[in-house]
Amino acid sequence: MPDPTHPTEPIDPSNTPQPGADTPSPRAIPAPDEPPLTIAEAMRQLRSGALTAVALTQRCLDRIAQVDGDLQACVTVVGERALAQAEGADATFAAARERDAHVGGGGRGRAAGGQGAALARLSPLLGIPLGIKDLIETEGIRTTAGSRVLADWVPDADAAVVRALTAAGATTLAKTNTHEFAYGTYTQPTRNPWDVARVPGGSSGGSAAGVAAAMFPGALGSDTGGSIRIPAACCGVTGLKPTYGLVSRAGVIPLSWSLDHVGPIAHTVEDCALLLDALAGYDPADPDSVEVPLLDYTAALADNRDPADAVRGLRLAIPTNEFFDAADADVLAAWQAALAILTGLGAEVREITFPGSLDDLFGVYRAIQRPEAYVFHSEMGWLETRADLYSPAVRANLEAGAHITASEYIQAQRHRRAFTDDLRATLADVDALLTPTQPLPPPRIDALDTPVSFHGRDETPGYLMLRNTFAFDLTGQPALALPCGFTRDGLPVSLQIVAAQRFGEPTVLRLGHAYQRVTNWHERIP
Repeated sequence: MPDPTHPTEPIDPSNTPQPGADTPSPRAIPAPDEPPLTIAEAMRQLRSGALTAVALTQRCLDRIAQVDGDLQACVTVVGERALAQAEGADATFAAARERDAHVGGGGRGRAAGGQGAALARLSPLLGIPLGIKDLIETEGIRTTAGSRVLADWVPDADAAVVRALTAAGATTLAKTNTHEFAYGTYTQPTRNPWDVARVPGGSSGGSAAGVAAAMFPGALGSDTGGSIRIPAACCGVTGLKPTYGLVSRAGVIPLSWSLDHVGPIAHTVEDCALLLDALAGYDPADPDSVEVPLLDYTAALADNRDPADAVRGLRLAIPTNEFFDAADADVLAAWQAALAILTGLGAEVREITFPGSLDDLFGVYRAIQRPEAYVFHSEMGWLETRADLYSPAVRANLEAGAHITASEYIQAQRHRRAFTDDLRATLADVDALLTPTQPLPPPRIDALDTPVSFHGRDETPGYLMLRNTFAFDLTGQPALALPCGFTRDGLPVSLQIVAAQRFGEPTVLRLGHAYQRVTNWHERIP
């Protein structure tokens, strides 16, 4: 395998592996009648009056009706409620236009770009329909966490993130499928929109598949070991795991308290920034919420600057070990091409040695995640009173957490702290770390139990899907996954950009947005 930091020959980004006429994905879903709208483009059309919120919501509902029978990305769709909320958004747009019309002749009261001041003050998420991962509580809407344990549970309050999005004018359109209690990398029974024989990733697979399939322009996911970034990679969309503590988890059913993150999934980096602007903020109801000065994440994209100006001088760390051991040749080629584009825009590349073995770190991760998951389910009483309602695999994983001793848990947390300090020191002189998000294309559903030879031993595809992502849940750094190419079989490949330090969202968003301004991988649809 070629050295990922030193391609054997110059890379022409136009020659990156991609689907062609001779290699279509025969089991992809049908394309939508109209190209899917990003959140940013929908916002512009809603404000201009070219589109109504009701029409946008109905378009999404029609698309759900068209393809979700095959994909099964949605658990619950609340169409009537969403349309009623859309009518309210349209009334707000109409009132803003009327106020602007009464301000002298289009001169006074005009915001930059000719938009009326009243319209410009409206939230960019007003009238935007979203998918919400089904372990995030929604008032009056069933929340199952993908499990028969909670098959009929209807919360009496919204999670903090849902309240934040609703306050920003967004509409809850659907609850999206998740691996049972977020405990896995395949979201059953959801399928991948690019090839329905393959997994969509997990555990936020329903959210990513729904965005990729144009069911809704954005969605919420959660990430404990990669559960935003893995499905974003598998489905060819963009996903952001924010800094630990930046986004409240109050009202989100936990998998592992000290590892869980909540964040956005959308078509573009710009859309993720728009969602993060609404989601970020201190919440005393979340004991791990961090009170920091809030930033304008959309402004950090530097949209008014040439992409080269946005990237020039940024220092990118490229690990010479660990992240490429299991890399598929097409994944490696796409990642190399992405790196070539960023260096072509003026980024500086610095090789680093990743501090530690990912295989060893995974043992640390499991020694933290498993007992925390067990304690929650035990304290809720579900393992004792509803044990037969869990799937056998999830129940076995939860019960395994009971056998990890307090000493082992404490030692794992100490190893975690030492690794976090080592990585922070390793990245002290750079702005971001770049790796492939997934070393392999999304596996076939019927091959999930087929061992893969890795380092002289057999491993499951599930472990390899987690391998490049989980470490940054241990450290809490923000990490972004975005499309960077396709395999020869027409399957998405993803680039992971990890901020060098906590609260480095502006850097990864700026870098990812500049990359998307000079490439079109994020515009491809199944």
